Amino acid sequence: MVICSSREAFLVGLQSSMQADNLNGNTVDSTPPEASIHPLLIPTIHQLAASSTITIAFTPSLLRLRAYLACYAPARDSEPTSNTSARRGSQSAMLVIYGLLKLHRNTTEYSVQGLSRSLAIAVEAANTWRMRLTLVEPLEDTQLPAPEPIMETGAVSPPDPWSEQVPLLNSSLAPTNGSTWAGRTVEVGTVVARWCSISRP
Repeated sequence: MVICSSREAFLVGLQSSMQADNLNGNTVDSTPPEASIHPLLIPTIHQLAASSTITIAFTPSLLRLRAYLACYAPARDSEPTSNTSARRGSQSAMLVIYGLLKLHRNTTEYSVQGLSRSLAIAVEAANTWRMRLTLVEPLEDTQLPAPEPIMETGAVSPPDPWSEQVPLLNSSLAPTNGSTWAGRTVEVGTVVARWCSISRP
């Protein structure tokens, strides 16, 4: 699992998300303390077993993300073998990238060119090791700071990141004060759909 953020920023966002889940899922009164514990914090046998099979890497910049994926090699015990090739499908190993779009946003490479470059490297890594590539984007309220900011602070991400418009090529400038990209733009979902299937919640 590749998390496109620093470890500290991810933990802050995860804590905020779990607190929001507890507030939305629990009633105000007569809720025992044990019932307010988030499921992720309960050390069940299943979670303990699953955690031993997950490798996590934090890549807070595009340079680190691409370098990690270009040199990616799974742990030896997770490499596909001829004995497990017949059991592929739902049990296949996964290469999960969390926050890829958000990592590109507010940078000069938030474009068809920049996204395609990162996606091509990710697809090649997953294909090399016969893994299923899965892209996951954080919710709108998750606060993961983007690197290389070039847009004014206070910009709010739209609810659906796949519907955002991006230019064809990288640029040293970005729209500010609600302006739009100059020239032809393409929907992010159209770019990603060339490489992956998009499943909207």
